[in-house]
Amino acid sequence: MRLAVVNGFLTLMTMVLIVVDVAGRAFLNRPLRGGNELAVLFLVSLVYLGMAAAQKERHHFSIDLVRGRLPERARRVLDAITGAIAAALIGFLTWLAADLAWTSTLSGEASYGIVSFPVWPSRILIAVGLFCLTVQFLFDFLRNLGALPHHEADPGEAGGEQT
Repeated sequence: MRLAVVNGFLTLMTMVLIVVDVAGRAFLNRPLRGGNELAVLFLVSLVYLGMAAAQKERHHFSIDLVRGRLPERARRVLDAITGAIAAALIGFLTWLAADLAWTSTLSGEASYGIVSFPVWPSRILIAVGLFCLTVQFLFDFLRNLGALPHHEADPGEAGGEQT
């Protein structure tokens, strides 16, 4: 829920940023310096910080050709296996992203252009988002093993079930 509020705020800030940039270009012939770079930072934040919340609410797409025909117990076993594989793969990507974020932060990596914009905050946000997604996959794995209670989506929310 907290990440949803952060993402909502980032969406609003992205919209304001783009409107100010476009208005500056159209009416004053002066774009917002660093506006594109800041919009990219907001976009990275929206995507990577939203992945774990989408996984928790089961909003990621899935192909249900075989899974839907399996008995409940077999579905849970399959979900546990795929959850473990996903957690391992995303965990590996998290480790790589964290290493890159660390290196980028230490070097003060910045983009080249009219405005030298720091790149390292985006790299940190990617690592944080992937870490949250890894943790969510681990929770899903433990739920499918029966070690944690199952998360129930709010009945009023669309997309509470995986299709």
